[in-house]
Amino acid sequence: MKTISKLLCLAFFAVAALQASAQDITVEELLSSYYEAVGGPEQWKKLNAMKFMGSGENMGMNFPVVVYSMRPNLQKVEVDIQGKKFVEAFDGQTAWTINPFMGGLEPQKKTEEETKEAAKQMFEDELVNYAEKGHTVSLEGTEEIEGVQAIKLKLTKKDGDEVYYFFDPEAYVPIMQRQYIKFGPMKGQPVETYFSDYDEVEGMYFPFSIVQKVNGQVVMNMRADSIELNPPLDKSIFAFPKPAQSDGQ
Repeated sequence: MKTISKLLCLAFFAVAALQASAQDITVEELLSSYYEAVGGPEQWKKLNAMKFMGSGENMGMNFPVVVYSMRPNLQKVEVDIQGKKFVEAFDGQTAWTINPFMGGLEPQKKTEEETKEAAKQMFEDELVNYAEKGHTVSLEGTEEIEGVQAIKLKLTKKDGDEVYYFFDPEAYVPIMQRQYIKFGPMKGQPVETYFSDYDEVEGMYFPFSIVQKVNGQVVMNMRADSIELNPPLDKSIFAFPKPAQSDGQ
């Protein structure tokens, strides 16, 4: 019994020491360690586009996923499920989708609210040069994330939106990010994105495994096979497709 008590005491003091260390760190020290861990702001300045190729899993099915992204906020996601291509995209002005599972193969424009939210998803990491972007950051203590006593950082964007980052206290990389749905029937529900399996790509480090949960339920599970930096992308791939013309025109 004495041995067990000693072990419990040691475990308690180890956790307490870790919490104290996390609480002692400043915002700038945390972000400096983060930048160093993932490659630094200078690397982001050189990065203009990315291509993510991998696979996704949902409801027991596996399917190929390709994600294209480009400055300042262009993005296109292509998912091939049983020979049917699902597309989500934002071309800088219009958010649009092709969803064969909702009965259509034609591209459809999204709602005004969805377009506004898509426009906010910037290509560059929002924590890089956050002050120049008009954002503020603050430390919010620690929170246990999947067994890790993570350092909690709050980013308040220039427009008032809030994003919470949870950093591994040893590796100084985000292991989870939390936001709250702002509109629709699920307004107020937490969206939590988990990051793991960080790996090096041309001097920068990215998570190769991404899992997203809404109110605790997994809605997306993606794993990268490759991440290409500055691929030769043309902005036209993001554009809302023009209607097909008939043969007589």
